[in-house]
Amino acid sequence: MFTDEKWSSSKNWFIAAVFWIIIGMTMGLLTATKQIWPELLNNRWTTYGHVRSAHVMLVIYAWLSMAYVGSMFYMIPKLAKTKVYSEKLGNFALVFYNVVILEGFFALLFGQTEVIEYGEFPLWVDVQLLVAIGLVAYNLFKTVGRRQEKMLYVSLWYFLGSLLWLPLTWIVGNFPAQWIPSGVQQGLMGWFLGHNAIGLWMTTVGVGQIYYLLPKLTGRPLYSHQLSMIGFWAIATFYVWNGPHHLMNGPIPGWISKAGVIPSIVLLIPVWAVLANFWGTMKGSWSQTRTSVPLRFTVAGTIFYLFACLQGPLQALPSVSSVIKFTHWTVGHAHMGPFGAFSFTSFAAIYYILPKIVGREMFSKRAMEAHFWFSTVGFLVFAFSLWIAGVVQGFAWIEGVPFLQTVLMMEPYVQGRAIGGTMMYVAQFFLAWNMYKTIKLAKLEKKQQAQQQAASA
Repeated sequence: MFTDEKWSSSKNWFIAAVFWIIIGMTMGLLTATKQIWPELLNNRWTTYGHVRSAHVMLVIYAWLSMAYVGSMFYMIPKLAKTKVYSEKLGNFALVFYNVVILEGFFALLFGQTEVIEYGEFPLWVDVQLLVAIGLVAYNLFKTVGRRQEKMLYVSLWYFLGSLLWLPLTWIVGNFPAQWIPSGVQQGLMGWFLGHNAIGLWMTTVGVGQIYYLLPKLTGRPLYSHQLSMIGFWAIATFYVWNGPHHLMNGPIPGWISKAGVIPSIVLLIPVWAVLANFWGTMKGSWSQTRTSVPLRFTVAGTIFYLFACLQGPLQALPSVSSVIKFTHWTVGHAHMGPFGAFSFTSFAAIYYILPKIVGREMFSKRAMEAHFWFSTVGFLVFAFSLWIAGVVQGFAWIEGVPFLQTVLMMEPYVQGRAIGGTMMYVAQFFLAWNMYKTIKLAKLEKKQQAQQQAASA
């Protein structure tokens, strides 16, 4: 396992990521199913609260974060024109990270939680996870330190910024919360972590992936390097102030609410700069999305990113928040970034990188197509069910409809959520099976080549 084989870190992080997306989405499907049949698997370990927490933490910090690290262990050396500083350290960090995730998973099932959105693991797991993140960051910064390429491409800016911001966000969001008074203060600290885990890790690494993939997949240069720098520094400057908008119409001072709303609106500037750059790069290449599944995943990810970024500032407005807050709408929005935008870019990264690492094309183009369409259609069914449910639910509460009656009104929508979620879940088995067959056949082909060379020598 602790091999120094070239690209082994990237490949192994990808394999682990796909294992965890199956586990994490199993928890998600169980969460959705429990809204239809609440008594399903109703024991002390798999109550709704335990399973829902495990789903969120596994999808964010196991699947998506491991896919991100797998991408960076390939993209950063390529951009720096050098080797990974230490493949052995990369593989050691992978084993350590997985042990920590497993500890956190069982801790949540046993009811140990900090009750912080995107920071549910208990403190003793948080400390270990911080060490694991530090090992990954050290390895990748040392790789950049040995670079042969003088220019720092925009993807490197995003990756290196994210590797600094994640541990800082993790420390500020998790550790002081143990000692400050409970209530509003802890709520604000919690949403500092919750929003910046999205904005300064999920978003920034995902955007870096797209900046790397689009020129490679289309064969066209990036539309504008200057525009990419405007987007980077604007996200770095404004994203960190957005946490309070999650407590809009809550028991926090009015000036803090406004301080959260203004940067939320300002964020439309870097979002537009980033997307204008993406779609400017795509000019003249849209027809390639018909034949290239990785490019189609990437472009679909940018479209979902646009919708997520339009919804976010809109939801920060007090009038909109008064309707949709605490409704199913929020759940639909919360899946837009992690799944619709950045899981899609990570799928594209896997389909682009894995063949280059193992030395053969993906085993099945049909499985890639099935993965894309099940993921896309499933997510649209899932998201629209929740968005419609949220609006119906919000106005019903405003009109004073009894709460239990509004719960019963949601039945067709939560069924729609479960159907869409099942399609999203099934889609990942196409990915896992395709990766397994690709890696297995690549090993077999290399073995046969070695035997033929030995026989002819």
